[in-house]
Amino acid sequence: MANVIRPLAAEIASPTTAGTASNVSGAQIVRAVNTAAGGTQYLVTLQQADSDGTVIGSFSLAGNDTTFIKKNPTEEIFSANAAVRLAKVNNPRG
Repeated sequence: MANVIRPLAAEIASPTTAGTASNVSGAQIVRAVNTAAGGTQYLVTLQQADSDGTVIGSFSLAGNDTTFIKKNPTEEIFSANAAVRLAKVNNPRG
């Protein structure tokens, strides 16, 4: 069964450096989609919005895959490639 979501802001191409990381419109739930071909993984990183950009955690997102990231509104996300798309959404139900 597909997840039911409500988009709460426009989808963006993921920033690709810690210095340009985004809080994705203050999202608490972010839908992340890797639009690259299957087999092409990109690292996705969650960091604090402090001057050091302290890394909270990271994971690899496979090509043609989608996941949801739970975060605090001020925490920021960036990925290794802009093929990863990010959108602020409500809590998914499936």
